[in-house]
Amino acid sequence: MTSDIMPFLRRMDLNLLVTFDALMRAGSATTAAQLLNKTQPGVSRDLARLREIFSDPLLVWAQGRFQPTERALELHPTVREALGKLEAAFRPPESFKPAEAAGVINIGIGAHLETVVGGPLLHLLAEQAPDVIPRLHPVHGTFDPEQIDNSQLDIAIGLFRTVPKRLNSERLFNDIRVAVMARDHPLAGRSQIELGNLVEYRFFAFSNMFQRRTNFDEALKRTGYQMPFAAYLSGFGITGYVLEQSQYVTTMPSVAARAHMRHFDLVSRELPQELQPVTFYMVWPRRLESDPLIKWILTVLRKTIADAMEQDQMR
Repeated sequence: MTSDIMPFLRRMDLNLLVTFDALMRAGSATTAAQLLNKTQPGVSRDLARLREIFSDPLLVWAQGRFQPTERALELHPTVREALGKLEAAFRPPESFKPAEAAGVINIGIGAHLETVVGGPLLHLLAEQAPDVIPRLHPVHGTFDPEQIDNSQLDIAIGLFRTVPKRLNSERLFNDIRVAVMARDHPLAGRSQIELGNLVEYRFFAFSNMFQRRTNFDEALKRTGYQMPFAAYLSGFGITGYVLEQSQYVTTMPSVAARAHMRHFDLVSRELPQELQPVTFYMVWPRRLESDPLIKWILTVLRKTIADAMEQDQMR
């Protein structure tokens, strides 16, 4: 009697999938060989077998590195998730000890929220897991899931409008968007900001959003109004200085505005109701959901953000 249980998988060597993942991440057979502790010819042989099995080149050499085909890009997220689950399933159970953990954790975080929780997060990690290095990356506007798929980010936190179902996501908290400006700005004297007022003043955004739609653009689009940004700053850290010394305005969640106003002579004003709602989400790949360090970092992030929100409300 013949069996049709997983006929394709019975043709596949699991080690070939590990090689495929390493090639996708490394971009060269030489670097992949170093990651796998294999020889470069051995990796090349694996790639030849993968090409035969999938009837596709998968990786094509161009501009000094391997460029994935559409088929490879389609396969890789599934392969990464499957390998991650197998690794977690086969790993012997152990008690996670933060003080003994080591490594780099790549966390994408919206600049507004980084202002509020960056300090407390680094303080807590330094105390409890001194050999874990947090690497914070800026996340603005539309969420790019490829940064998670390609392991550029382990976790992302921000104002994400849509998250692919293949990723884990969690709502952290709701806030409102406000306009922030110098205390002597003409807009600061208005008791109520109307949609029509926005075009009367100069707003800035950040350079990585140049010619891209921001979350504010998306909210404004629904009202039928347009408000082109008049300037783009290099980074969020100079926001307070620029606002104090110019007649520009910017928008941010109210929790970030209050953090700025504790250090700069600024004021905030509520925007029209249509532009106010914002929601922060945390996103991470399913392949890492059983990783002890990632599970602990997720818990730390939840606590750090919850504590920051509580302290903000008490001020």
